Amino acid sequence: MRPCHSSRKSAGTILAAVIAVVLAAATAAQADKVRTVSGIGYEGQITGLRAEGLVIKKAASGDSVAVPLTQIKEVVADRFPDLTRAEEAYAKGDAKSVAEAERIYRTILARDAPDWLRLLVHSRMYKFYCDSGRLLDALDAYLALARAEPRLVADLRLPSPTPNASEANQAMLRKVTQALQSAGNQPYAAELKNLQVTLIVLEGKPEEALPLIQPLLKSPDARVRAMAMIKQVELLVRLKKFDEAAKRLDEAVPSLDAGYAPDVAFWRGQILKEQGRYLDAAIELMRLPILYSTRDRNRTAEALWLAGQAMESGKVSRQEVVTVYKEAVDRYAGTAGADKAKRELVRLGAS
Repeated sequence: MRPCHSSRKSAGTILAAVIAVVLAAATAAQADKVRTVSGIGYEGQITGLRAEGLVIKKAASGDSVAVPLTQIKEVVADRFPDLTRAEEAYAKGDAKSVAEAERIYRTILARDAPDWLRLLVHSRMYKFYCDSGRLLDALDAYLALARAEPRLVADLRLPSPTPNASEANQAMLRKVTQALQSAGNQPYAAELKNLQVTLIVLEGKPEEALPLIQPLLKSPDARVRAMAMIKQVELLVRLKKFDEAAKRLDEAVPSLDAGYAPDVAFWRGQILKEQGRYLDAAIELMRLPILYSTRDRNRTAEALWLAGQAMESGKVSRQEVVTVYKEAVDRYAGTAGADKAKRELVRLGAS
């Protein structure tokens, strides 16, 4: 009987091993996957989302890693097939696919989804709302992230509002003013104040916005001070105080980090244009489409239009000017800058 007992034991051992292999394979097949914009991939199980980013427990080592939301290119989670479909649609990039991604993302938000998934969806929606110029929707997604975990929006900058869109800008101003009442000293409050000032300026009241900048210039937070310095320059430009704006910009530059380079180029370009230094102005403004083309579509399109204006005043050849206006129209369709550039092309007979 001993051989028979040994055979049963051996069979049991083999069966257990087979089950273990099957379970391991099933677990691997259902592993969540996160891929970054730089091509780094993580596989394992998503366990949550914290200030540092989406947390995934790696299958290979059991260690957990947090991937910043701004660095995530794609997320696949077998437990949530809708997320996979939305991510695939969004990655295609065409208008129809992006619209489908939005529909699926909204469906996810309407369900009883875990917190990490909801916040991930808000971050995705924030990005494509910014890209498509839907600034009021972008603000809603930004506030959803900020209220859940203020540090999630630390590296996000709200896009520039669209000039000559008074109804939308007034709606945003009301929403920002209301949000500031509960923001207190949260890190994102400065970004909201920055937007508030911009919206007040766009409504034609830069003189009312200037006093709002003064407390921010004295903030102990270096990031808040930097934002306020740039905003002060903008207000002085709006008030047509170009020499003072140039002075303040020169004073600000040494204390600004590289992230403010597009802002510096944009406002310096406008100052130079108003001072009659047209070719220098065009060079500064063209830094935005050349070096920072995806940073802020609205502002980049505006920079292209302004660069074209400066080039015309500087007597640059018609063909070069047309090329700049066409870049605004072709690459940044739907923005105010693109619309202005299109009108210039009609005027020049090049539409």
